[in-house]
Amino acid sequence: MTLYVCGHRNPDADSILAAVATAELCRRTGHKAVACRAGAVPAEAAWALKRFGFSQPVLLEDARLSLREISLSPARSCRQTDTIFDALQSMNDPLRPYLGVTGGDGTLQGMVTRNDLSDIGMQDTALGIRLLQTARLEDIARTLSGTVAVHPDKPMHIDGRVSIVALSDHSVSRYEVKNRIVIVADSPEAQLRLIEQGAGLLILVWTDQVSAEVQQAAMEAGCPVVISGHGSMNTSRYLYFSVQIRHVMTPDPVTFHQDIYVQDAIREMRRHRFRAYPVVDEENRLQGFLETDAALNFQERRMIRVDHNEDGQAVRNGSLARVEAVIDHHRVGGFLSREPVFYRCEILGSTCTIVARLYLEAGIPLSGPMAGLLLSGMISDTLGFRSPTTTETDRQLAQYLAFTAGVDARELEQEILSRSGSSDLVQDLETDLKQFDIQGQDVRISQILTGALDRKDLGELQTAMEQYVQATGADLLVTAVTVLPLGGSCLLAAGDLASRLAEMTSSPSRVRLQEGLLSRKKQILPLVQAQLL
Repeated sequence: MTLYVCGHRNPDADSILAAVATAELCRRTGHKAVACRAGAVPAEAAWALKRFGFSQPVLLEDARLSLREISLSPARSCRQTDTIFDALQSMNDPLRPYLGVTGGDGTLQGMVTRNDLSDIGMQDTALGIRLLQTARLEDIARTLSGTVAVHPDKPMHIDGRVSIVALSDHSVSRYEVKNRIVIVADSPEAQLRLIEQGAGLLILVWTDQVSAEVQQAAMEAGCPVVISGHGSMNTSRYLYFSVQIRHVMTPDPVTFHQDIYVQDAIREMRRHRFRAYPVVDEENRLQGFLETDAALNFQERRMIRVDHNEDGQAVRNGSLARVEAVIDHHRVGGFLSREPVFYRCEILGSTCTIVARLYLEAGIPLSGPMAGLLLSGMISDTLGFRSPTTTETDRQLAQYLAFTAGVDARELEQEILSRSGSSDLVQDLETDLKQFDIQGQDVRISQILTGALDRKDLGELQTAMEQYVQATGADLLVTAVTVLPLGGSCLLAAGDLASRLAEMTSSPSRVRLQEGLLSRKKQILPLVQAQLL
């Protein structure tokens, strides 16, 4: 199965670039992997991806699998104008006794199951009579492996009842055959008498020809004649299979759109308890069938978390995925797994540093573009190696990556950080925002990098924060506005717990820049925790 490598919600450059590099490492070691993102790609990450020739990771909005992403049973189908006999031939898999009924453009029009077809034989004769009234002459002949010997210009008039008559002239006279389908053997006398008595359709058995006299009488009476390829018993059985599917199908079956999540489909399936359900696309075209057994035994999405470990920071419904590995450099925030996982968490400046080390440890050569990509993530997350989270390992590895990539680290740093500064604090409030559970309290910390700051910006940001708290119900929102040229941050707070951080936060009327306050992980989060505990 595919591994989905994804960073946290509201991803920063380290999260995006680490996902891309980790997915490539998985592929290089023999695993099918896809790099994903749980939010928009920040400007510095977009620049780095383009600079070193990598595609942006795909957007993953939910950790649950949709029906589009799982293996469905084949989209076997028939047309409304196919006969029951045609459908039974297509329904040749005993494990999949069902078919979709589709139009010429592939759109779903109904569904038919073997149980639907068995109703014809199991229910009273009234159903069979009613269905045979709809049968077409050509369909009857084809179903009986026969031929139309006489095809009058007049419309066929049959009432759906079937008679198998004796061969003698005396016996024929005893039957009421007007407008009936009559199965008769190779007696021209009997055939003529049945036509005279008003039979609606003659089906001849045990013969391969029709006398000229019978043909003439049948044409004049408007009574079609079919020569069957079977004996009387099988002819009477197969006759009922000549009805078109549109008369026995379920016209409005319970269907699922291919983008619905498997868990949602399972909940709906429990209300109906059918064996299989058609799955359709946006144009209502049949894509396959979801079988109940397969749905109940499906495997969750397999994921690798990079640059985070907590469920609250993961892609939506991340706890429902099967986490195979975690590569992170943050605190362990209550991460639980159902099975053993690969867990790599180190006290380093960025997740990209850890991923670079994984390449080296696995003996996988780093290409120039990959080295440049990883170096870009390190520069972004450590603010050019100025953040207190930066370690000597980060600095040494950065030199190696710069040499391998053939780039000037200082020039790359200027390119990356010049794209990190925000000009609209309100717009970027949720761009790099993480959620934490502190003593059961919903605490969220946002960090915005900017090149300049004024009181008006802070006032608009404070208002936006208050609105965010009201909309989300968070207990506390802290925003660190990091002014890159000044090497420090202003902290703003909103929510019910904001008063407990009054001494350390700024306001539009009191701007307090805390020099050296750059790291959310190593400085800001511990400060907030200390005030709340």
